[in-house]
Amino acid sequence: MGGQKALGLLALALTLTSWGAQAQTVVRATGPDAATWQAELQARGAVIALPPPLDVPSTPRARLRALVEVERLLAEARAHAGRLDEGPALAALERARRLAEEHADVPGASRWLAEVELASGLVAAQAGHDALSDQGFRRAASLDPDRVVRAAEAAPAVASRAQELARAVATAPESLVVIEADVPGAVVELAGRVLGRAPVELRAPAGRHVLRVVAPGHRAWGRALDLFEGRRAPMRVHLSPTEDERARRAFEAASTFSEARATRPPGVELFFVEARGDRALILRCDDAGCAPPVRLAPGEDWPTRWPEAAPDDPRELAAARVWLRTETLPDRPPPPPPGRPWYRRWPVWTAVAAGVLAGAVGVGFALQPEPEQRLRVRIEPGDLGGM
Repeated sequence: MGGQKALGLLALALTLTSWGAQAQTVVRATGPDAATWQAELQARGAVIALPPPLDVPSTPRARLRALVEVERLLAEARAHAGRLDEGPALAALERARRLAEEHADVPGASRWLAEVELASGLVAAQAGHDALSDQGFRRAASLDPDRVVRAAEAAPAVASRAQELARAVATAPESLVVIEADVPGAVVELAGRVLGRAPVELRAPAGRHVLRVVAPGHRAWGRALDLFEGRRAPMRVHLSPTEDERARRAFEAASTFSEARATRPPGVELFFVEARGDRALILRCDDAGCAPPVRLAPGEDWPTRWPEAAPDDPRELAAARVWLRTETLPDRPPPPPPGRPWYRRWPVWTAVAAGVLAGAVGVGFALQPEPEQRLRVRIEPGDLGGM
């Protein structure tokens, strides 16, 4: 590819830079010479692919709202407990527990679940259910060791029992289990504390814990687990890609303009280059639609303004692709005109005429009749005397 195309690519890079201030611009190239075009575009600063997803995936708002509902149920349970209605209070706390466990992937879910278990222990102690109360205190201490029962929250005997159970949990035998993930480099968290990147060995006191695994471009995974003492079998976690990640993968895997256009993420301006030799078609799409194809050939000025998006016209794109596939011949001097054929040369016909004339003369001589032969006898008078 010559210098003219290099200048054109530089102009494209500058144009894309100005466009990129308004929207994220991605350039894709395909065709027999796509690799060369792609390398030149990338060397001049054009963005070739979408950026990777963020290291810390965002949590959907719908899942965050679940913790708001947990807080509301906690407030409802405390109100019932204040009126000595332990039954409705425990029922509200059970709903809050299920909701918090179902949303263990949300950051901070471990602390909310610990708060629910601690409230259950306090309400159960108030109702005289000692076994249920001890279970709530143990789980709360395992989920959030920093959460303690304050003096204003319970009677001294209940607070003392909660502290005793918390010390027992902290000194309980350890549980050992290796956490694996099907996404390389996934981060493993226990109760909000980062353990490392999978595979990682989890060491924690036996009891109730919230395990969370996150990776860029994937939905966070979270579970409330009961870990038992001793070494356990490895646990493998499956992470599902987010919808944005699925769309990004489909866009990156697109090999044709129609696939790239169909999978283009919102807010991304796509410049799709169909290249063949030193010719190319530039196809631009944004949220408003796709513009008519721009043809680029050697010696032509690079466009400074791109056509506005318009309804698709398959005939226009088909005609542009026919132009792209048309072979171009290099400049060369015109060949000399062809010589006159033999049958249009006068020496040939002169020789033929001479031959025909000679043949006719010969035939004429051959066809003449032979002359008659006459015998003339001359008698001398002396010859008659002897008769």
